[in-house]
Amino acid sequence: MPQPTQNSAGAKEVSPIVQVESVTKRFPGVVALDDVSLHVRRGEFHAICGENGAGKSTLMKILSGVIPDYEGRVLVRGRPVRFSGTRDAEAAGISIIHQELNLVEQLSSAANIFLGREKTSLGLLDDRAMEREARSLFEQLDCDINPARPVRELRVGDQQLIEIAKALSLESDILIMDEPTSALTESEVERLFRVVARLHEQGVTILYISHKMDEIFRLSDRITVLRDGKLVRTLDRRETSRREVTHLMVGREIESVEFGGGRSAGDPILYVEKLSLPWPGHARQWRLENISFELRRGEVVGLAGLMGAGRTELLECLFGSSDERPQGKIVLDGKEVAFSHPSEAKAARVAMVNEDRKQFGLFAQMNVRENITMCTLDRSTQGGLVSTRRERAAALESIDQLGVRCSGPEAAVTSLSGGNQQKCVIARWLKTDPKVLLLDDPTRGVDVGAKAELYKIIDALCRKGLGIIVTSSELPELITLCDRILVLCEGRLTGQLTRPEFSEQRIMEYATMREVVPSSPPDAAGE
Repeated sequence: MPQPTQNSAGAKEVSPIVQVESVTKRFPGVVALDDVSLHVRRGEFHAICGENGAGKSTLMKILSGVIPDYEGRVLVRGRPVRFSGTRDAEAAGISIIHQELNLVEQLSSAANIFLGREKTSLGLLDDRAMEREARSLFEQLDCDINPARPVRELRVGDQQLIEIAKALSLESDILIMDEPTSALTESEVERLFRVVARLHEQGVTILYISHKMDEIFRLSDRITVLRDGKLVRTLDRRETSRREVTHLMVGREIESVEFGGGRSAGDPILYVEKLSLPWPGHARQWRLENISFELRRGEVVGLAGLMGAGRTELLECLFGSSDERPQGKIVLDGKEVAFSHPSEAKAARVAMVNEDRKQFGLFAQMNVRENITMCTLDRSTQGGLVSTRRERAAALESIDQLGVRCSGPEAAVTSLSGGNQQKCVIARWLKTDPKVLLLDDPTRGVDVGAKAELYKIIDALCRKGLGIIVTSSELPELITLCDRILVLCEGRLTGQLTRPEFSEQRIMEYATMREVVPSSPPDAAGE
């Protein structure tokens, strides 16, 4: 076991619980990690930062046994280890919460938590015992998920909480968290932070990957920055700044961007009047109730609200993908529409980027080129056959426009980092030349540098006359991007704010307000 060392102040440092020595990992055409060495102190909260593709998730997968094949060595508690799988890592006290959800949708929440470690009684599965323990774990997370409910019926945020509960059930003393708040609302993030603080106080070592500077500077003891697969620097959180960390991540200064200035909204492109979405069998009866608003050309309208407020459901109604048929009126470019399928919305030049790219956005078995051109294959068709050359040219154009980091258009989309996968999904829908673009939490899992690039793309599209509706779990993102923000609470519109009225406090007040704020319905211009 390594002996404690002296830091710059002369105080003893806690001995490392994890040491990474000269670790290199190569994938076809890509060096994901290049001679990375670092150590993690026992009981510390250690943040790992970097742009998408920097190697953060690859390093965590090595430490958690997901990737067994690499160069270099890893030591845990002073002993060399090489895990052949996650079970080996869990046996060594290491568990991981992945950014991409890893649940069996057909099983219940409780069954997912104890998958592979099922509790039995007299040789039979003891569902009651598993549900009882799962309920206790959910209570620690301050959430009320039904342990018996199938995972496929839950929203992404609740599924993320199940992953966290699963990791807590292992009682590991080294916990790796890969973007754990990427699908959570602010109130759920606060709940998670309370749990993390308790674990930290109990001496659990936490390795935390995040792009969110407020999380990193609120929680961490030290911060390690990776860039292009190499370790740039490890810093004491108290001796650095957000500006320095961001600069180290991207190798350049990130501009402080404030959009909206100089933008001028045009004529209305979309009217929504008294839109309601039934909720069969639920006491509330309506997922959405009497929603009225308008969207103008060249305008970005944000949707804010806590989990369950109805943000995603509203976009699904506009895109023809809601489970139930909505009531009310939707007027697109002066014509009343009632889409019963997304194909009808696409034909009318309405596009939507879903919040869950893994389930609804990506074709995992296809490459980057095929993922980007999937919705516009007719443009690459020649003599009744798809022209790979045309497809490739179209994909390269999008790769360049959005700054997709990959070895080329033929790269497997699953080999890309989460943020670059998201760029491929956005690129696909931009190829359809939409006049209304619906973005459901589009920067989820995207790093600070890529976010700034996506913000610029959204702003440029808006200035070309596109009408954009965007949801986000990050209020600063909505404040940065939007001309107006609509706030939902329990399926009802409780507030509408213009740019001069924006503030996080005011948005949260409306997001927790059950009374509906009276607002004028769209005028008759769209009829």
